[in-house]
Amino acid sequence: MTYRNHLIISATLVLMLAVGYWAYDGTTVTTRARSSPIIRQDADYFLVDALIKEYDIFGALQYQLQSDSITHYPHNDNTLLQRPIMTNVSDHGQLTVSTSENGKLLPGGKDIELWDNVVVIQSSPSVTQPTYEQKLRMDTDFLTLSPNEEIADTDRPVLITSETGETRAIGMTAWYQQGKIQLKSRVRGIYETE
Repeated sequence: MTYRNHLIISATLVLMLAVGYWAYDGTTVTTRARSSPIIRQDADYFLVDALIKEYDIFGALQYQLQSDSITHYPHNDNTLLQRPIMTNVSDHGQLTVSTSENGKLLPGGKDIELWDNVVVIQSSPSVTQPTYEQKLRMDTDFLTLSPNEEIADTDRPVLITSETGETRAIGMTAWYQQGKIQLKSRVRGIYETE
């Protein structure tokens, strides 16, 4: 770089400093950081050995939820369940019991997700004894329940076992009240006649 270029750059820097000094009026500019709201992520309540019952408008038991522990988190309105047992009672007396290792009551309190060793057993009242007879068993690793609508849904592999055989599929939607099951894909089954 030549002496002339050094001289031009130096003169430009001096001129910029002079203009900056002349334009400075002595006030101090400070910026204030905006404070963000603090969101608590700890539980606001928990229950141990909980039993929650829901009744219909006529006072008949519609379903009950039993859990070793229930923990509610207000920041996302999720409620975690440990070893939940969900029992649906249909209009004609059929029981559908859904169990798993873990579960979550979703925001709004209408749907429940179950995961880890999910087992659903449908039983009907016995005609000869005052007990229930198991009619159907469904095994999967994840299930979403809508207790008010009596619907169970999964996109995961499911095994359905009954007295007459077994069926395997990927994905299932079950309507407890109607006794209807829709299998989504890759359906295979074994059926044995008596």
